[in-house]
Amino acid sequence: MLKSTERLERLVAMVPWLIENNGTSIKELAKRFQYPENTLIEDLTKVLFFVGPHPHSPGDLIEINLYEGEVWISQAQFLSKPLRLTAGEAFSLLVKGKMLQNILGSQADNEALASALEKLSAAVNIDPSDIVLEKSVRDSNTFKVIQEGIHSKKKMKISYYSFNSDRNSERVIHPVAISGKDRYIYLDAFCQTATDYRIFRVDRIVEIELLEEVVDVDHHQRRAELEEAESIDLDFSFTGKEQVALKINRQDDWIISKYPTTNVDVVNEQYLIVTLPVSTEKWLGRLLLRISPETEVVEASSGISKTIACDLAQKILIRYGESDNGSG
Repeated sequence: MLKSTERLERLVAMVPWLIENNGTSIKELAKRFQYPENTLIEDLTKVLFFVGPHPHSPGDLIEINLYEGEVWISQAQFLSKPLRLTAGEAFSLLVKGKMLQNILGSQADNEALASALEKLSAAVNIDPSDIVLEKSVRDSNTFKVIQEGIHSKKKMKISYYSFNSDRNSERVIHPVAISGKDRYIYLDAFCQTATDYRIFRVDRIVEIELLEEVVDVDHHQRRAELEEAESIDLDFSFTGKEQVALKINRQDDWIISKYPTTNVDVVNEQYLIVTLPVSTEKWLGRLLLRISPETEVVEASSGISKTIACDLAQKILIRYGESDNGSG
């Protein structure tokens, strides 16, 4: 499906070609400009028909003539010559043409493409042989070894470049899956060095070696089990439809629009009492740590501790080696 900008660009590009060839059939026009035939007639008569130079009076607009599947154009001499490419546009077109040549290989269409690129390079005085394309990651030996490792379920030894530390590190990994995002290809793997799952950018793998040692762990199942376990907090887990009533400062009233509430009472100009459902105490504790410390738990279901915020804050301090009775 063409975007509106692409449709307009192709419609304008049709004009000089139609003038030079004294019209053509709708089928030929749609094929040549790779335009959806089912919308071409409507776009010619309802879009291109209203194109023209200032002051855009009826006598200045392009005239479209349709008859028995044929189309002619008149009053469009101002667009009779193709648009001129800038140096940047021409170079970009040459690079993309070279990329297409690599894809086509020795196919017959490559001859026409080579001829077109030769003419374009001569016009801008650039030798196509000077344009060297870097091999894509998918064509690299690294990518092929990764695919083989995933298929054979074997461990791999890699040397990986870290952008943050600006150094290479040696790792033994269990390849799990390949994914792509934002023009880059990533390897999802279990790293024996970190004893955890890591995501590696494939183009930053400097060296790779497929080992003979077989991966004897089903990492897809293991990750699913870990994600399920991490979703349950053993310290704060509870069941049932719990809710809590909080006395909050009005500066924290954003929680009313962000989270579902069952009741809101106005205490005075400064405070509100908000009643909201609670999925887990862990979630409630994190919420309380984000809002004002003067927030008060007015009422809570039996499964919820009124000191949840203090308890969670204490756990965080202990984790980082700080507490009320610590050395500071």
